[in-house]
Amino acid sequence: MALEALFRCLMEKQDIQAALDKALSAGVGDPRDVGLATELSYGYLRLKGRLEYILSRFLKDPGKLGPKMRLAMGLATYEILFLDKIPAYASVDWAVEFSKSKPGARMAGLFNAVLRRVSELGDIAFDPDYFRKDASLPEFLTRWYSCPQWLVDMWWREYGQEVATRYLEAQIKPPALGFNLFGHPEADELYAEIAGWPEVIDIEGMSFALPAGTVFEGEPDPPMARQSFAARQAVEALGPESWPGPVWDACAGRGGKTRILLEKGIDVFASDPHSGRLSALQHNLPGVETFVANAATASPPRKPGTILLDLPCSGLGVLSRRPDTKWKRKPSDLADLTILQSEILENAFEQVKPGGRIEVITCTLNPEENQGLIGRFLKEHPEVSVKREWTTPSDSPLNEFFYAVSLKLG
Repeated sequence: MALEALFRCLMEKQDIQAALDKALSAGVGDPRDVGLATELSYGYLRLKGRLEYILSRFLKDPGKLGPKMRLAMGLATYEILFLDKIPAYASVDWAVEFSKSKPGARMAGLFNAVLRRVSELGDIAFDPDYFRKDASLPEFLTRWYSCPQWLVDMWWREYGQEVATRYLEAQIKPPALGFNLFGHPEADELYAEIAGWPEVIDIEGMSFALPAGTVFEGEPDPPMARQSFAARQAVEALGPESWPGPVWDACAGRGGKTRILLEKGIDVFASDPHSGRLSALQHNLPGVETFVANAATASPPRKPGTILLDLPCSGLGVLSRRPDTKWKRKPSDLADLTILQSEILENAFEQVKPGGRIEVITCTLNPEENQGLIGRFLKEHPEVSVKREWTTPSDSPLNEFFYAVSLKLG
């Protein structure tokens, strides 16, 4: 199922979570199987570049393998090296059996030989020096941190060695587990219990951050609302208690930031161009005024005092959560996104009340979508000023990074 999800994700360009949901829809009943398929899918995507380099040491011409066969061999390699509760022979066995699914290909022997070599690597597979062989510094970084070279080069150039290395290390790790208890029928009881756990990383309002992989024994029904804690930090950094109302959450998605504003007692209404996301918002947050709209062109039903823009962006700050992004994005995508972001900002400028606020949040580490975007907007609108500006610290234990800026009109 992980293999099917990865094929749909990388070859058919589906979002990894949507592809995984579809693969699991066949009726996987045991949550342990769901957990394993999820770990295989996301773990492989985080470390795909490193795994492909390891396999290149044992394959004369990896390109001769078909896409699904290459994926199967890479997935088995991830299982062998990183999932220590699964015996190596079991990983080799399923991969060899899969290789026989293509009649006449005669790849069983190749799969068996290569994966047994992988299983014999031992600690060397975790030694950075193994990945430095015949490599320049950019090539080594691309291999070890499993990240496309254009992205490594951009971070190195824009942020310098120390900060860029922190970003590279964060994106190959899973993100912290974040959730918000606001609106849950057992919120008070759950809050009192979880707040006492020694492993809690941070608490803000009704939101918690816990280490990645934290497992709840008997999660309550309904389940807790999962939400990036780093995203919560970005909202808090902009001081929402001082925003003039009402607030239009104009790129609301499924309502994560709407939930935070409701928790604070703020008058908020929400929109998104995707009706499916709004349906999820209405289901999770009944009573919120919503409407389907493109934030670049829409006029809201009420004149907002503040417009919150969780801008569509390249997502380069949340690769730990969405690792497929780094294998799908191209440098040319970034320029197209800045055009859309500028259109949304311009429309917000037209729609907000005089003297109001525009609150901008992105989840990318591309400066052109952050400081560069805001700098161009301010140049065109000298009457707008920056009230606050914030970025997730590069040493954050959450492994996700946001940019946030508060703009005041007049």
